[in-house]
Amino acid sequence: MKEKVFFIAVDDHEDPSRIAKKVKALYEESGVKNYFAKGDFVGVKTHFGESSNTTFLHPLIVKAVIDKLKQIGSKPFLTETATLYRGSRSNAIDHITLAAEHGFGIDKIGVPLIMADGLFGDAEVPVAINGRHFDTVKVAREITRVQGIVVLSHFKGHMITGFGGAFKNLGMGLSSRRGKLKQHSVMTPEISSSKCTACGECIKWCPQDTIVMKNGAAFIEKENCIGCGECYAVCKFGAVMIDFQRDSDEIQEMIAEHAAGVVRAVDENLFYFNFLINITQNCDCMNGGQRVSRDIGIVAGRNIVAVEKASCDLFEKENSMTIAQAAYPQVNPYIQLEHACKIGLGSMEYEMIVFEG
Repeated sequence: MKEKVFFIAVDDHEDPSRIAKKVKALYEESGVKNYFAKGDFVGVKTHFGESSNTTFLHPLIVKAVIDKLKQIGSKPFLTETATLYRGSRSNAIDHITLAAEHGFGIDKIGVPLIMADGLFGDAEVPVAINGRHFDTVKVAREITRVQGIVVLSHFKGHMITGFGGAFKNLGMGLSSRRGKLKQHSVMTPEISSSKCTACGECIKWCPQDTIVMKNGAAFIEKENCIGCGECYAVCKFGAVMIDFQRDSDEIQEMIAEHAAGVVRAVDENLFYFNFLINITQNCDCMNGGQRVSRDIGIVAGRNIVAVEKASCDLFEKENSMTIAQAAYPQVNPYIQLEHACKIGLGSMEYEMIVFEG
């Protein structure tokens, strides 16, 4: 049977307050309230952007979902985890502070932000899965104790996975620090000394300080490299090389398997909203970069695979190319979806129900 997904269109550059109203309408029409009960602890997972980023979901949009969850008497809270790389979100204190600066404080949203992986990102629980790469994955501890999760994902391009959506938001976003490291460990970037101009941008952006100048060119000391790929994203001269055919495929599969751990941890009681707005080349961990599409709309549903596939299809229909072709054409963005189907997370067959905004 085809999975049901729900869609409501958004005008290009539509005001966040209007989008928030559409979110509430989509919440009602898609029956989210039927999946959560009075007294349930419900994590609302989103991304607050890095300090230089402005394309994360607007707080008004996130608050619209939280207000609806409150109406049924559940106990919603914002939730996130620490980043693997050093920066504004690498521990709970800095992360919560940045979230408040971006408008996600309890005074604005009405609920607290609870870091699911503790103060330093190491609070974790192993969850058994039936994966190709892992038998168990490390999931942020507090997630295993809630009755459900609403996943609010900003759909955009991504240098490693082709696109970032719900799988990236769950698989990378709700794994512990060790879980994140496992996923990144297959990335092996190298720098071509003949193409390097010694501009120093990769050194500036490297979160591990693992890039140095050597013989007049940048050089990656691999023993400390965490495979985040930021050097590849910031290099303007094509000097950073990654074997995407191998590395991207494996990481996408590992992300899907860590997402499966989150799904299993909450007994599959999740609901997903993908926002096809402010669609940029890069993820919200960076500055986003250039837009690659007009705003399209919001996709919602119970099944992560169907929601992601519908989002990809809507982008392709609007732009006559895939999100990866628009952002990082060397990446096959469907590996994560295909692998998710193989490990039992759903089907790419869906029925779309369209609502007028």
